[in-house]
Amino acid sequence: MKSSNQTTVRVGIVGCGVIAQIMHLPILSRFEDMDIVALCDVNTSKAAIIGERYQIERIYEDIEEMLQREKLDVVFILTPTNLHLPMSLLALQHGCHVFIEKPATRDAAEAEKIARQARECDRVVMVGMQNRFRGDVEAVKAFLDTHELGTIFFARAGWLQGESKTEKQPWLLKKNIAGGGVLMDLGIQLIDLVWWMNGRPRLVSVKANRFQFNDTIEVEDYLSAYLSFENELTLFCEFSWDYPIPRDRFYVDFYGQKGSSWLSPLRVQRFWHGQILNITPEMRTPVRSIFKKAYETELEHFYQYLKGQVSELRSTIDDAVEVLKITDAIYQSVEQKKEIRLDEQS
Repeated sequence: MKSSNQTTVRVGIVGCGVIAQIMHLPILSRFEDMDIVALCDVNTSKAAIIGERYQIERIYEDIEEMLQREKLDVVFILTPTNLHLPMSLLALQHGCHVFIEKPATRDAAEAEKIARQARECDRVVMVGMQNRFRGDVEAVKAFLDTHELGTIFFARAGWLQGESKTEKQPWLLKKNIAGGGVLMDLGIQLIDLVWWMNGRPRLVSVKANRFQFNDTIEVEDYLSAYLSFENELTLFCEFSWDYPIPRDRFYVDFYGQKGSSWLSPLRVQRFWHGQILNITPEMRTPVRSIFKKAYETELEHFYQYLKGQVSELRSTIDDAVEVLKITDAIYQSVEQKKEIRLDEQS
């Protein structure tokens, strides 16, 4: 299922946008025994310029032609979300492993099709949830896994961007392409994080609300939700592209019967014999470098998996299916303007 420890991993990259240029190509090009064979993008002129920078000669406009002409082990799909399903299915059918940038697809039904195809083809699909690979996240998860903070009963998570100073990519504002708005751009990342860090609990109910700052776009730019899970965890979350604050705010807070933790900045405290103890671990990665370092660790993890050096992927297409079921339920709550109980939908 994985590549031999002795073989070169042959890679094709589909989509040469910003994330490919600033993260994937610089990081992947540093790995030994990984050969970026081909680039594919509708803008072949741009792809050719990028290819020249990394000594990648084979440039394609069409993914199917690339798959037919090149013998690839892995395809990285870094395109708008609506293309993830058809491109993933094609890559899997040609015997390739797949890496998909977040979100995996527009909804759970699409992700299930990819998961099914991966099983049939005996290939793996990793989804690029790089926040799972943050150093501060790993530190907090270690406390949660060992129950140092007791039962986690409440969590708060938010990603609020101040009133837009930069233009969003146009496709992010199209529901048929992106699957939704700020929830599918920012929100899904933090919902995935809370769900994964707390042991992948089953969602029981959700009540969500939408408020629109920008009435000229068709997707939501502010959304909040209360989610209840089977393990007694309740999550309040909120996400916005245009929040009326001077600087962006990113937070993930956990509250347990024995202590609490916060991200950005990292803090962990525990109650002990009536005292509050600061048990925050020292972080070696500077705060400004956490985001980039997470991408590096994520891609190195996938590379090591393909080389047989780690036995289990941290962010799979099967996880993506479950998280997309949560976002589907959130949108259902927004549309129906009521609480959605999943135990009533069997």
